[in-house]
Amino acid sequence: MQFIAFDLESTDGCFSSGNICEFGYCVANEKFEIEKQDNILIRPIGKMNFAYYRVKLAYPLKVYYRSPSFAENYAKIGAILQKPDCVVLGHAIHNDIVGINSACNVNTLKPYNFVFVDTQILFSIYKGASGVISLDKIAEEIGEQFNHHRADEDARLSLLTLKYICEKEKMTFEQLMAYYEATIGVNDDGVITNFVSKKCAGQAPSITSKNSKRRILAMFEPVPVDIEYIDKNNPLYKKKIFFNRDTMIEDIDLTRAVWTKLEALGAKVVHFINKCDFYIGNLEDSENFSCKVLSMQELLEMVGEINIVSYNDKAILERYMELKEEQRKTEKLKKVNDKNKQSLKK
Repeated sequence: MQFIAFDLESTDGCFSSGNICEFGYCVANEKFEIEKQDNILIRPIGKMNFAYYRVKLAYPLKVYYRSPSFAENYAKIGAILQKPDCVVLGHAIHNDIVGINSACNVNTLKPYNFVFVDTQILFSIYKGASGVISLDKIAEEIGEQFNHHRADEDARLSLLTLKYICEKEKMTFEQLMAYYEATIGVNDDGVITNFVSKKCAGQAPSITSKNSKRRILAMFEPVPVDIEYIDKNNPLYKKKIFFNRDTMIEDIDLTRAVWTKLEALGAKVVHFINKCDFYIGNLEDSENFSCKVLSMQELLEMVGEINIVSYNDKAILERYMELKEEQRKTEKLKKVNDKNKQSLKK
């Protein structure tokens, strides 16, 4: 058996866009001895937009643009992920699988099939913790140095995380899965069945985690305003507003109140930076963008009075998870029906 750890870097911070620029991976044998580590660079579909991440790129921009496209790398990546007798793993791997599936869909290519485990969940069980544990914190605990946000290095640390847990628990991988009562995840033609464990306190996410806050905000829709009551002379009318994701989740009650007021002013909150008029938050590399950068405080001064409301975020998050599960089941059923139709045609 082999372990294949992988990680992606995206050009826009949106996994579902499929616009990835790095596929990093690390191959190890059953003794966790690393046999290969590499970073496959992928040419972006459009303009690079790492301002959303606020992280330093691993390579100069020109290196990405000179790289082969995802379609050109498709077979190579497939040979890695679909290697016989291997387990794919990664840190918070669900997002990366969404990213790789989306890249396949965008390029009208068949999604890869593989089984996987999530080292973030495993480490949370080992520590008896709930919520998200970052790779930086794990690296500090296990005493490893790595180049964070370079995909192959993140993959390597995911692999070393699993090795560390097995060594501390004095178990093989198979014994660890049984002891943690874990069910291996599956990516089947683009339909994801999540990796889960009965011992994981973090399976029910905390509403205060960054991911939960983003999910809660994804469920929010301001009440539409009749256009007749909008002051069309206000400076935000018909303007597109993009929120830096850290600024957006800092105080989600404030964010929802601001989004509600922006709706009343005839402005539109957008989730892609390239065509926005105003960028809210810190923008370290502003020279590549023509939008005006504002702090949240500066935006508040522009929008005027707001009404902050409290919400039942626990119920909202539960509903989000229910909808995602319903969507997963629907997609899985559709795949089964499509396969049955193809079999009947034959």
